Amino acid sequence: MHRTLRQCVTGLAVAISVVAASPAHAQSVCGTATQTTLVAGQHYAAGIITISNDENNVYVKYETYAPWLMSEAHVAIATTLAGIPQTRTGNPIPGRFSYSATFDPEVSSYIFTVPLSSLGNSASSLFIAAHAIVQAPQDQGGAQTGWGQGTGFPGSNWAMYVNYAVQSCGGGNA
Repeated sequence: MHRTLRQCVTGLAVAISVVAASPAHAQSVCGTATQTTLVAGQHYAAGIITISNDENNVYVKYETYAPWLMSEAHVAIATTLAGIPQTRTGNPIPGRFSYSATFDPEVSSYIFTVPLSSLGNSASSLFIAAHAIVQAPQDQGGAQTGWGQGTGFPGSNWAMYVNYAVQSCGGGNA
């Protein structure tokens, strides 16, 4: 079987098992999810990032578009921009993000589950940096760094973060 096709088939099987093993939050999320493009190499729409929450957790779901697959994903969530690991000049450091996953073989979907309790009881507005290493055939983009599209960090690179308002779960704050 051709290597790329084998990766897609294997990646799909892994993605299905990851989604099946993930919490069944799709029916119980509060309010409205936030979606943004997973931008690869500054020029490619490689997928979508969906951010949602329920009463206990924030979910950051990565989904790539074919032919893109992920070999790594990293998420940092904080109540302030300064809470996301950065250099002194304001460039984020994905290797120091609190949540990371490596995939071999690559996958097309993955969900990070972050307890709201880890962000403080009054967390209502969050800064989320969603980073990935994605792969496509060389003539369609090759290996690239990806970020969830949003506001640029103050540093000199193109890294971005997303502002997310924690959604109410009916009886007041989430």
